[in-house]
Amino acid sequence: MSPQELKNQKLRESYRALLLLLARKPMPDISVTELCQQAGVSRTYFYNHFGNFDEIILAAQEQEICRYLRELPNFQQVDLIGLMTRYFELAQREADNQLLLVKNGKIRVLITTFQQVYRRLLAESRILAKAPLTVEDYYIEFFAGAVINLSVTRLERGMPESPRLMGQKASRFLLRT
Repeated sequence: MSPQELKNQKLRESYRALLLLLARKPMPDISVTELCQQAGVSRTYFYNHFGNFDEIILAAQEQEICRYLRELPNFQQVDLIGLMTRYFELAQREADNQLLLVKNGKIRVLITTFQQVYRRLLAESRILAKAPLTVEDYYIEFFAGAVINLSVTRLERGMPESPRLMGQKASRFLLRT
């Protein structure tokens, strides 16, 4: 296993362990030692790679979104409907984990993750977006907050709409702003 694969595996194990612990108790009651034991990683690993539990969530969420996007066929550039549809597909696939994070007050981490991935996709010219809007101050913050709030509401309602319909709705809402 390459060093990068090992690093990714340890991140996934740390994230999975954190989710398992969060399902049983609130984050303030979880110790670093407990997390490390559950994940099968050392405290040294934790402190060398993360400053707190939010950083594990952020890194794992970002890794998952990027991996999901890479797995999609012919994903060179995507329009807003396509991007939103793909995000709602991922949110649906990760519904239990996302709802657990929201329950534990970690919605801000979901927003930050979305912002980072969106910025990366813009930098790589993989999003067909209106350039003036994307460079406007606070646009990405507005956009990420709106999408995550919409996604969480859909998850809490039991996902009655398809990801495609939600992608269309999000695109329509955002284009009207």
